[in-house]
Amino acid sequence: MPNEQKGVAVSPTDTAPANPEAVMDGIGVRRMSPGELDAACTVIGLAFADNPNALTMAGGDRSKAQRIMQAAVRVAKLGRQYSRVVVAEDAGRIIGVLNAAEWPNCQLTMREKLKTAPAMVRAMGLALPRVLRMTSVWAKHDPRERHWHVGPIGVHPSYQGRGIGSAMLGAFLQTVDEQKSPAYLETDVDRNVALYENFGFKVIAHADIMGVNNRFMWREVCVA
Repeated sequence: MPNEQKGVAVSPTDTAPANPEAVMDGIGVRRMSPGELDAACTVIGLAFADNPNALTMAGGDRSKAQRIMQAAVRVAKLGRQYSRVVVAEDAGRIIGVLNAAEWPNCQLTMREKLKTAPAMVRAMGLALPRVLRMTSVWAKHDPRERHWHVGPIGVHPSYQGRGIGSAMLGAFLQTVDEQKSPAYLETDVDRNVALYENFGFKVIAHADIMGVNNRFMWREVCVA
């Protein structure tokens, strides 16, 4: 929730003021540097190992869910030229990751799909049909108008519950508001719906994907 951001500093380069108490905690929020891609993908893998969608794609295998997410975000999210990636760090260690892409580059282009296909096949293995089924539903719900598409957002399990995800999202949405742009995201975790609603998102659609209730949420342009 927004008030959970206390205790987390945001780098001035991300347009949010630093909290004096947060600086003492040593946790900061800033843009990811290219050399941090491996660490960021690892965090997402760990954060989503128990995620309903990830477990469904992995056939219920938690370790496989972790590996799938770690590999998938590298080629389909964090490693894309169109992605803006925000990270949270503690003493130089990446502990949280937020990915976003601006429409119309939210979804992989045909060129990207062809280029990343071999890596995706290797990473997904027998889970590939389930992955494709799920991602195709997500793509159909992606609004066909200007917006920032946010996700995934993940925090290392050891740091969850401390408001780090909220801090990253709040920092990023400041940039979105400066651009006077709407925002959009998907979630399959019930408790996240209320969290995102506190940031101004509203559920605009639902989809049952292989037994998992996926919510699609939209945030209108925030007018000060």
